[in-house]
Amino acid sequence: MIDEIVDRQYQSGRSQLNAGIEQLFSSIGRELGKSLSAVHRFEWNAPWANSRKSIKKGARLA
Repeated sequence: MIDEIVDRQYQSGRSQLNAGIEQLFSSIGRELGKSLSAVHRFEWNAPWANSRKSIKKGARLA
């Protein structure tokens, strides 16, 4: 009887732990996805970026 109670409490605690870990990793993944999306937008949609990226600083244009 006592073993069954301990086992039920252990299984309940274990499922709560797994749910917490799953929630943690999903929130980390979601925030990482948002930050990578922002970096991608910043890199590829920069209005100030020169259209000819091969021009080096200080080089003369013909």
